[in-house]
Amino acid sequence: MQLSFFSLYCYICNGSGIFLNAILLFLSSYKSIETIRELRYFLSNIAVSGIAFAASLLVLQPQVVTRGTMTIRVVHGPAQYLTENAVKAIGCLTVISYMYALLSFPLFFIYRSMILANSNMFGQYFTKNTLMVTLVIVFVLCCTESVFLYYSSIPYADLLDRANRTTSIVEEFENSTLLLNQHLRNMDINSQHAAANVSSGVIQSAEELSGKRHLSLFGDDHSRNPLILIFHGILVICHVLSYLIILVCAHFMLRTLKTKQGTMSKDTMLENKLLVHSVFAEAFIPLLLSTPVGANAVLVTVYENSLKWQEFLPTYCMSMVPVLSALFTIVFIGPYRDAIISFATLKFLKKNQNDTRKNDDES
Repeated sequence: MQLSFFSLYCYICNGSGIFLNAILLFLSSYKSIETIRELRYFLSNIAVSGIAFAASLLVLQPQVVTRGTMTIRVVHGPAQYLTENAVKAIGCLTVISYMYALLSFPLFFIYRSMILANSNMFGQYFTKNTLMVTLVIVFVLCCTESVFLYYSSIPYADLLDRANRTTSIVEEFENSTLLLNQHLRNMDINSQHAAANVSSGVIQSAEELSGKRHLSLFGDDHSRNPLILIFHGILVICHVLSYLIILVCAHFMLRTLKTKQGTMSKDTMLENKLLVHSVFAEAFIPLLLSTPVGANAVLVTVYENSLKWQEFLPTYCMSMVPVLSALFTIVFIGPYRDAIISFATLKFLKKNQNDTRKNDDES
């Protein structure tokens, strides 16, 4: 029952994340904020990474089991039918998309801080092309981080042996496989094709009916392959530096806006402050949701054993990141919110009809 609820949660939550980030990507492609035009490019990139992150979590649905120094990731999603290398590749995509969004936020705050400080001096350096090059560099760094995860994996046989000796995962998988085989056997016997087989004394085996299923696992052991320690070290450093940079830059931006009250209109000032606060809140969503995941990782590492609820906590928390991130952006950034309201109330159709009538009257 727990696994079925877990899978349902993953499908609903990550499906919603894909949908909301697709809307954000659409709005960012066609809706630009005049005072901060580069925000569109950042939000577009974050929306793409959100779609990739939610999609990879949806197909993986990992249960993270800790036994001793070994971390076993049990795949419950559709990716369980893929090969081991394909599953690890999807895991790397999860890391790339999450890290890319994580590092994009401090980049945006640094960029805006420079422009607000002295737009004449820094404007010639911080152009659209420079921004794109910087984002490419960030993407390469994220790919490098994922390589550490990929090559830190240990052989499948070792993971399966540890899972079989120290957990009930293998037993639960075998029981579910037997139930599936029995269900398929009953369906086949009730069909006309199965009736012909039974009459001839030939009944398909359970393995032939269900296909060759295997328990999908991938994981690491820091006592055997220290690459995973480098991976976690880089991950922690990126989190700490990202949020320190965001805090410092956001404080600097608000102070700069305060000193420029006399040179900015009231509407422009309020719009800039709203954007700082909304993007700041969006940037802190990964931190808030990754904090319990990090604390949980420390606990299971110290005790070298994970409880049932601790094994599902990382996926429960991280599945909310793309949902809340896109939702905060759409709700708190004015032009995006107005576009959604216009679409929901069909105002754009009424506007087009009024424009058509006006043109007809003029002609």
